[in-house]
Amino acid sequence: MKTIYTKSIYVLFALVTLTACAQEKSKTDDKEKQGTEMTNSEDVRMEKPDSLEMTKEELANEVQSKAVEAVDEASEAIIDEAVIAIEQTSAAIKAINDKDKKKAMEAMEKVTGKLELLVARNPNVAFLPVEVTTTTSDLITDLKTIKRLKKVAEEAIEDDYLQVAREAIADLESQVEITTVSVPLATYPAAMKAAAVLLDADKMDEAKVALYTALNTLVIETEVIPLPILRAEVMIAAAMTEDAKDEDKKKEVLNLLDNAEYQLIMAEELGYGKRDKEYKELNKSIKEIKKSVKEDGDSQGLFSKLKNKLKNFKNRTSSKSSNK
Repeated sequence: MKTIYTKSIYVLFALVTLTACAQEKSKTDDKEKQGTEMTNSEDVRMEKPDSLEMTKEELANEVQSKAVEAVDEASEAIIDEAVIAIEQTSAAIKAINDKDKKKAMEAMEKVTGKLELLVARNPNVAFLPVEVTTTTSDLITDLKTIKRLKKVAEEAIEDDYLQVAREAIADLESQVEITTVSVPLATYPAAMKAAAVLLDADKMDEAKVALYTALNTLVIETEVIPLPILRAEVMIAAAMTEDAKDEDKKKEVLNLLDNAEYQLIMAEELGYGKRDKEYKELNKSIKEIKKSVKEDGDSQGLFSKLKNKLKNFKNRTSSKSSNK
């Protein structure tokens, strides 16, 4: 069971409205100070490269492919029997609402039977996945806009205009969210047996409450994968396949590496992971490769090290959260 949702966020014009709003709410600020702050807010660590040696479609397809790999990996863990157990729990609730005790009991027998099988088959497993959904939030912007919006939010918080701050940073995310719903084997089977006992005793309403309570114990875990890091991976992989000994190809490789570096800075500015030495090490590795390419050195070993570093970094940066 897999559902995919996608949305694109364009943060290009909202800045004007939010900045105007923040300025209107801060009329007492000194104008000269405002002008200096806006100039400083435009200072960024790296200018966005003018071009990319891939089409937007090629980049989007490669990034989508990497995202799908992660979704498929999560989906492969889904256990059919666990899915049936959840479906039959819902069927039992429907039958109770229809005052059909026999049908409700039949559904409960299927639930308990499936759960007994699952517990016996997976004695050391705490959670069994039953559903995976995916949401993609694709932020269309640049470092200058991100920095300006963050500046608006900071000033709004200082002035105690929290709603302005909230609106300023509301869409500052560029990520794939993979949400997995799982059955907790430590509690769900016992809850089903308790509900079955109530149902057998004609305590229909109490049985229904017990079933709803059990469904509310399903564990929802969300993994967040930053899109800028996926893009950097794709760009580095593309650069690695080119023959940098050729002068024309050398320009393409350097341009791809510039774009990868820009994406990593964007990931850091958006708050994915920590502002620590790992980002510095990745960007340092990119600079080493660019130097090697310019000097016609053998860059493949450096590329391989960078790919491994970035893969490990992505796995650490992809945060997980759950409600249990």
